This record gives sequence, structure tokens and C-alpha cells, in this order.
Amino acid sequence: MLFLPAAALCCLCSALVTMAAQLTQDVTLTRRAGESVSISCGGTQACGGYPRSWYQKKETETFKPILYIYDGSVNKPFNHPQQDDFSAENNQNSCELKLNKVKQEHAASYYCGCWVSGLHSEK
Repeated sequence: MLFLPAAALCCLCSALVTMAAQLTQDVTLTRRAGESVSISCGGTQACGGYPRSWYQKKETETFKPILYIYDGSVNKPFNHPQQDDFSAENNQNSCELKLNKVKQEHAASYYCGCWVSGLHSEK
């Protein structure tokens, strides 16, 4: 069984706390290997015209960007080792990170955020 927790607020730039605090995520999701999962991030209208981004954080590692969504397109320029396993959708007020088949190596915390002028905030 895998635990995919959405961890507590982590803001990398104090000037963006207000924006980051408006984003909401599922608290904890649990899936077995082979199942699918979709992690929602609400409040993304606060991002305005900036890209929505998703990050993976494993316990002993730093944040790894997975992908970002901009102008309706999903972009994966970060060479994340599992990037092909992930997809995403952007709606008017939320975005979702999706895994069609959960694997053991996906066990981690996942964060959504707004990418703002080279700086970003995570939730």
C-alpha cells in the first residue's frame, strides 16, 4: 500500500504567502500499486496568468519539479525520472496531477504551486 500525502504549506518566498495560502489540496490519499490516483489542487485562480506547477518531495530528498501547466499545455522540461508516469489537467479554479498506475517509487508528498516570475510557492 502506498501513501501519497499532500503535506503542509511550504512557501519558498515569504512575499508569496498570501497567494500560497489560497491553494488547497487533498490531505492524504492511499493507493495500492497498479491503481490510479488523481491529486487535486484548488484555488488556482489565485495564480492568475502564471503557470501551475507540481512537485514531488520524498522524505530524504529535495523538491523535484515534475511538470507545469501553462496556457492549457502540460510541460515536462525538468527531466524528472518518473515524468512519463504523470499527467495533469487544468480547470478554471483547480488543477489535477494524475498517475494512471501507481508504483512503489511514487510514494512521496506532492505539492502544487503558482510559478511567479522565476519564483514559486508550493502547497
